Amino acid sequence: MSALPDNWDRDNQGNPKKRASWGSRLDVDQVAYLTAVHEAAHVLVGWQHGMRVRRVWSREVPAEVGRSWTGCVSWDLSDTTLLGYATMCAAGERAAARYVKELGVWEPEDIELVRADHDRLSAVEGCGRSGFHIAVDGPVPKGAWGMRWSQVIEYADVDVDAQWADITTLTRALMQREDMTGPDVAALFSRPLPPMSVAEQGAGA
Repeated sequence: MSALPDNWDRDNQGNPKKRASWGSRLDVDQVAYLTAVHEAAHVLVGWQHGMRVRRVWSREVPAEVGRSWTGCVSWDLSDTTLLGYATMCAAGERAAARYVKELGVWEPEDIELVRADHDRLSAVEGCGRSGFHIAVDGPVPKGAWGMRWSQVIEYADVDVDAQWADITTLTRALMQREDMTGPDVAALFSRPLPPMSVAEQGAGA
């Protein structure tokens, strides 16, 4: 097992990450799986939209009380659309919601268990820097280019459903290995990763 990165409790934009802690209706293994399926969905929905995974990890992390899990995906500079990026951000919580529903223990308040505010913020901030406005509450401002977060979730649900078999495969691999590189993921599915962007290829030359 490789060491946790120094910023393991932050996402790629530096936002605090929510950690999944196990409670009365999910056992330890189920909460560990919940975290892994969240990260696996990011990887595979991102891959579908041309994003090239560099590393993905999912594991138990230090907790002041009880036990806690989190994970993270890092990416090589890749070519994708703003909608593709936003959909990838939403995919983690949508996969987690599907998993809990399939367990047959879903309750309305579980939206709080699976909700990933840091991913939504990443989508809002990341797309906003390119002028694409994601409206979390209410409609997109008149004259603005963008869409509602609820619409992004609908796109993510479609992609998660289409990729569910592969998401399950990667989740099981993460449960065993905890930490995988992009080439590890590519080998698991016997297919090449999307290409790096021309800018990153040039920077590495």
